[in-house]
Amino acid sequence: MHYLEHVIVCLNKSANGENIHIPYRNSLMTLVLRDSLGGNCKTKMIATISAEEGDIDESISTCRFAQRVALIKNYVVKNEAVDPSVIIERLKRENALLKAELAMLKGSGK
Repeated sequence: MHYLEHVIVCLNKSANGENIHIPYRNSLMTLVLRDSLGGNCKTKMIATISAEEGDIDESISTCRFAQRVALIKNYVVKNEAVDPSVIIERLKRENALLKAELAMLKGSGK
């Protein structure tokens, strides 16, 4: 959990404009969660706390951790690889349709 918290602190600093290295490789957990934490996705976090008096310190610590996680900002972009040949084919069909429409309009205007 220490390394996860360290990564989250670094992500917050990075979001605030600091040029900082984010140590994902310090832990297997942070390495696995790399795309979820600072990658191209939406991430939800659930923090569970206890109302028992003996658990107050741990609950406060959990709330602080959740607050730091809430400060992480990911900018999601659709992962979509576009094949140039598909775009070219679509544009050729559109061009042919427009030429046919133009020819029809010119032919009916005579």
